[in-house]
Amino acid sequence: MELSLPHHIAAMSWWMAIALTTAVPLLLALGLGHVMHQIFTPQEFAANVQIGAVKYGFVVEIYAVVAALALVGAWDIYQSARDSLQQETNNLYMLALSVDTFSGPDFATLRQEMRTAIRLYAGAVVAQDWPAMQAGVPSTGSEAAFQHLTRTFLDANGVNTSQQSLGQVMPGWLAEVAQARVARLSVMSRSLSGLIWALVLTVSVATISFQWFFGGGHIALHYTMGAVIALIVGAVLLVALKLAFPFVGDAALLTPRPFLALMEVT
Repeated sequence: MELSLPHHIAAMSWWMAIALTTAVPLLLALGLGHVMHQIFTPQEFAANVQIGAVKYGFVVEIYAVVAALALVGAWDIYQSARDSLQQETNNLYMLALSVDTFSGPDFATLRQEMRTAIRLYAGAVVAQDWPAMQAGVPSTGSEAAFQHLTRTFLDANGVNTSQQSLGQVMPGWLAEVAQARVARLSVMSRSLSGLIWALVLTVSVATISFQWFFGGGHIALHYTMGAVIALIVGAVLLVALKLAFPFVGDAALLTPRPFLALMEVT
């Protein structure tokens, strides 16, 4: 379920996703309203106002709880992915800045190897990890490049005080890159359960549908209220989907731009 309908909707462009999550609830609301007014008379709707409003209030409370659950869970996924991405690129940038500390002709080959290792790793993330993350499948495409990066920096032996001090710091930066890399690659496995998406969809449909079991006032006013409720439901679904799948879509909430920038820095 995580990689079927919710994933495909999140992978759409913003305009297509907005159109879908707007049009479907709206058509559902207006279609149900038309059917209900063909079946029941205004007098029957009016007679059901009191009990219907009480029951609808209960449905709305359930929807509020479920919507909050989906939004909070989706925000947590997005925030974790964003923080992992920032941690990984920040530490790679610190490694890139440390290269020039190994100055002098004796370290010319080492400096070139360090820059190449960072560039190759960033390129592997963009070319191999990112497409797999967008597709929602596991990836080990950057594993060889990461091992090469780690070996290159850990094997660097400084001769002066600053280089030796830097050699003591670099393992910590590499460890944080490794930790952030694992977190980034595991984001898709932390997506909201299919049961939660099914619950959100069920309660959303119930909220859109149940409002037509009672009426009052002008019919045009009732249709307008139904349309507004449908738009709110669609907006909640869209935001939850985009946050839960931050690497997919055009444009995605999270892109490989920081890694492209690292390739230019080095």
